[in-house]
Parts: sequence; structure tokens; C-alpha cells
Amino acid sequence: MQIDPRRWPGRVVPTTDADVDIAVESLCERASWPDADRRWVRRTLEPWFKAGWSVDAVLVAVDTRPDGTRQGRPRSRAQVAHEFLRARMMVWTADGARLARPPLAGMSLGEWFRVNRRNALVNSKRASTALGSEGERARAESRALAHRRDPVERSREKGRRRVEALDSLLVPGQEAPSFADSWRLVAELIPVPRVCSMCGHVRNEVTRQAHRVA
Repeated sequence: MQIDPRRWPGRVVPTTDADVDIAVESLCERASWPDADRRWVRRTLEPWFKAGWSVDAVLVAVDTRPDGTRQGRPRSRAQVAHEFLRARMMVWTADGARLARPPLAGMSLGEWFRVNRRNALVNSKRASTALGSEGERARAESRALAHRRDPVERSREKGRRRVEALDSLLVPGQEAPSFADSWRLVAELIPVPRVCSMCGHVRNEVTRQAHRVA
């Protein structure tokens, strides 16, 4: 399957000759190098692609160093594209021989297709099931309530529906508890704490005999 270079996945590591050609064209378009010699760009990048580098990883390496600092100014018109690319990628060679690990993890084309297929299934619109009678009635009531412009009327209608929902939970034959019942229940469950043992007791006065002063 032929992929448009403008749609080539940046994280995919090209493996076949056709994939490498598309990846090189994608790199030149994204880097705005219309004058680049594709053959020399390919020859420069082939060892990097074999080492697991992707187009996104190469573009990051062109702009930054392994320590995260900037590489320098962008390419000028006087610089040849593949020579500029080779000079920038040389910074990413360990001890001048081994190629460094890519700054971005890559994936195969098959893995990319599986991830995109899974995401498409997750984000696809699910088929809606038909509503029952209760669902149709609730949707009609919601739409009727939404079309009302008076906020007070909408609030009253919402309160009425809430009361109906709560009343439906009552046991048949019993009435809804009142505020007095609630306070009575609180009084029964939560005892009133005393401050001391003598609180609430009547103090008994002790009658003392008066002393006479001689």
C-alpha cells in the first residue's frame, strides 16, 4: 500500500526500500527542503533508520542536542541539505562511531495500524438502542422542560419530579416522614451530653445554726 509522504506517520521506523523513500520525502517536506537531493538524504539516513530512528526522531535531533540544548541556527540557503543533515546528526553519535538512541521511541508500521484501528473503534459512534416506554416518557418530559424559558417554572418542575421520585420509594400505605419525625429521630439517637454530674440536680441547702457573738 502506497502512503502519501504528507501522511507518513512520524513515529514509524521505515524498514523496506519503499518505506524509506516515503520517509525521506516526508522529512524533506516537513523540514521545508524542496531543493534537497533525495538520494543523498537517503544515504545519510539509512543507518539511522536501521538503528530504529523515525522521521520525528530525526527532526528532533536536527533541532536539539542529546542534552536538550539547541543545535544552532536553521539551515541557510547556502548550505546543502544533506551536508547540513549529516553535520547535525553527527552530534548524536556516541564516541564518534556508535549511533545514539533516538530521542523519541518508534514503532513499526503494523503497530501503528493496530493502534489507529483500536482508537477508531474506541472513538467510533456507537449504535443507539431504542428507548422503552419509560425512556421515551422521560425524554419527552426533559425536552418539554428544556423549552420552558421561565427559570422559576423549570425549578418548580424539577422539584416536583424529585418529590415524585422520592415518594415512589415509600412503602405502600405509609406517609412520608415530616420534619418533626426527623427531629424526634435525632433526639432518640443522639443523647444530650451533660457538662458535669451535678447538672440538672436541685441543690439542697443545709440549714446551719447561727453562731452568737459573745
